[in-house]
Amino acid sequence: MGFDLAGMLRQADEYFRRHLKSRAVRDAEKRRAERQSREAGRRLKRSALVGGASGAAILGYGALVAPLAGPALLVAGGGALLLTVGALFMPSRRASQDGFSQAELAELPGEAEDWLLARRDKLPLDSRPLQDRIFQRLGDLQPHLATLAPQSTAAWEARRLLGDHLPRLVLAYEAIPPSAQAGEPEVRTRLLEGLATIADALDQLCREVCRDPLMTFETQGRFIESRYRQNRPSNRWE
Repeated sequence: MGFDLAGMLRQADEYFRRHLKSRAVRDAEKRRAERQSREAGRRLKRSALVGGASGAAILGYGALVAPLAGPALLVAGGGALLLTVGALFMPSRRASQDGFSQAELAELPGEAEDWLLARRDKLPLDSRPLQDRIFQRLGDLQPHLATLAPQSTAAWEARRLLGDHLPRLVLAYEAIPPSAQAGEPEVRTRLLEGLATIADALDQLCREVCRDPLMTFETQGRFIESRYRQNRPSNRWE
């Protein structure tokens, strides 16, 4: 029985590459953990408010209207408990019925980031650099996308890009049988080209979203240059 050292090295290299996390992925996972922590805090706060209001309503009814007997008190307490637990698991945001809301726009990059992180291991290894570019741009967009008007061109482009085009590309690749993914080189090529196009589109979206902050920064820089460089009085000690 031969000893396939080269094959073992290839397998070890693939295992290492598949389980190695880049800086972009670690940053994305950190942002995901922060979002989960904020969401848990919102739900706990809401649950506490609902529970407190329910308890206050029961006590107020018993004190001002009529004292509650044992069975009625038990039913009221059970109802209050159900409301408290229900508030804990109720989503913090509901979809808008009148178009794309500001809250949906603000959470769009994080939702796309969570979705792509969950499917990272299903994509080929040579797509990792393109995934890293996408993760980096999603991180750049998160603090700025919420400043856009929900009905603006940039907001709708972000919605199409992150909520439709990116998941549709990845899901279409995942629907291909593994044998075809491995045996048809053009399948992987098209996936890489699609991810590269999405990364380029995110680059352009970041430039558009950050245009106003950049203009503000450049204006402030020109002001400082004009104030402290061009009109600086001569120094007699120089």
